[in-house]
Order: sequence, then C-alpha cells, then structure tokens
Amino acid sequence: MSSLFTKIIQGELPGHFVWRDERCVAFLSIAPLRPGHTLVVPVQEVDHWLDVEPALNAHLFAVAQKVGQAIQSAFEPVKVGLMIAGLEVHHVHLHLVPI
Repeated sequence: MSSLFTKIIQGELPGHFVWRDERCVAFLSIAPLRPGHTLVVPVQEVDHWLDVEPALNAHLFAVAQKVGQAIQSAFEPVKVGLMIAGLEVHHVHLHLVPI
C-alpha cells in the first residue's frame, strides 16, 4: 500500500511543491509548526532514515540545504531547523522549520 507521501508525489492527493527532481520532492506541510514548514521526501518509500542509502541520503540533505536557504531568505527566521521524526507517516521525511 502506498504511503500518504507517495500519493502526494504521484498527484493522487494535493501538495504545494517547492522542489521536485527524480529522487526527491519538497512540499509544504499540511500541519505546519510555522509558516514555511517544508518536508523533503524521497520518491522511494523508505520507512526509517537509517535505511536510506548513502547516496540518496546525501541528495536529501543537499536539497534540504537548498530549500532551507530559500526558507531563510523568504521568512528571515533566526535559523531554519531540521528534524527527522517519521512516526506519523512511514516514509522518510526531513522537516525544515523556520524558527
């Protein structure tokens, strides 16, 4: 069964995308902690961040850094926080939150 994020990536559910490439996407959270709260999600369904292959992990963090820089520029927070939680949706995702 496809994860909620896979359904968003495939267009079955709506999402406000700020990044998309062949390996990952970034879209705004539907339950933001702050305006600009963005999720960076691999296209491949992986449940636990410890199971992400090193090359994909490097790509996710490179994209998170680029998106984080855009969040920093747009919202001018003190910092952009990064968190990996992953309990509510069994599909790895990086939270980028302006703080």
